[in-house]
Amino acid sequence: MGTLVAPDDLKAHLITTGTSIERARGTYLFRRGEPVTGIFLITEGVVRLGLDGNPVGFPSREVGLGSVVGLPATLSDSSYSLTAEVLEDCRLTFLSRQSLLDVLRQKPELCFQVMSILTEELAQTRTALERVRKASA
Repeated sequence: MGTLVAPDDLKAHLITTGTSIERARGTYLFRRGEPVTGIFLITEGVVRLGLDGNPVGFPSREVGLGSVVGLPATLSDSSYSLTAEVLEDCRLTFLSRQSLLDVLRQKPELCFQVMSILTEELAQTRTALERVRKASA
């Protein structure tokens, strides 16, 4: 499993603010290149994050309980850079971009927790890019 798990305090605020939804195995939360709609907190199930076609140098990763997906794109208000496919039936909490920003404005201490998740996402991306560089050298 990936390590994009939200701290308990952040999870509690996301669940309180967000909308509970369910998605079946084989569906997509979002696809690479689609306009951002918001973030998803996984409260049950597993999601695969990856690039379309799953290139060798950037393998997909699986994330589960407590993981937040779509965070970088949502904060930057850009299109999603990865595809999120539901591998096991999921229960999720969805927050629109505006709802997430409202939570962070009301509870600025949560910004540090969000930064921690983004830092881990960046570290994982750098590791994957380094594998690509080594493979092509």
